Amino acid sequence: QTNPVPVQHDPVIQEDPVMLSIFAHRFMGIAEQMGRTLARTSVSVNMKERLDFSCALFDPKGGLVANAPHIPVHLGAMQSAVVYQVEHWNAEGRGGIVEGDVMASNHPQLAGGSHLPDITVITPVFYQNAVIFYVASRGHHADIGGISPGSMPPHSKSLEEEGAMIVAFKLVKDGVFQEQGIRELLEAPGLIPGNSGTRNMRD
Repeated sequence: QTNPVPVQHDPVIQEDPVMLSIFAHRFMGIAEQMGRTLARTSVSVNMKERLDFSCALFDPKGGLVANAPHIPVHLGAMQSAVVYQVEHWNAEGRGGIVEGDVMASNHPQLAGGSHLPDITVITPVFYQNAVIFYVASRGHHADIGGISPGSMPPHSKSLEEEGAMIVAFKLVKDGVFQEQGIRELLEAPGLIPGNSGTRNMRD
């Protein structure tokens, strides 16, 4: 007869439903305030009046933590976009993500985008030299250089005919706005026959 081996169990974490509710509403409130700030400060009619944007918070690996009740088609894909950027920039030889960086992307096939006019902007939030979460917003832009105004041509045969494709770009690098770089990306479709560069750079 053998002695039974005691079963080892992980420590039980006591959940506090009150604290869970407090933090859930707090994080959702942050996302909603992000949206209000974006609408107030934007020069784009799409953002300011149509409210065609979405905002959310993500954990250090890019997992969704909380979102405001904005556009479902944006929110459904934003986690994939954040995860892609986190993995892309933290890969060997790409310099990582440092304080003062802001990332942008819109590619639906490679980088978790919805369609090209929806550009996602992702900002890391640091505490004691480590990323503790990311905030991200996705907004619809009036035109990004497709074969027809609005960059949503119903007769396009390839993704490049819809306009600028941004897989991974640091919109702000070490605290410096990369204006020339983003301008070049938005004007790049003009090099493709039949396309233009973005028709509304100010938007």
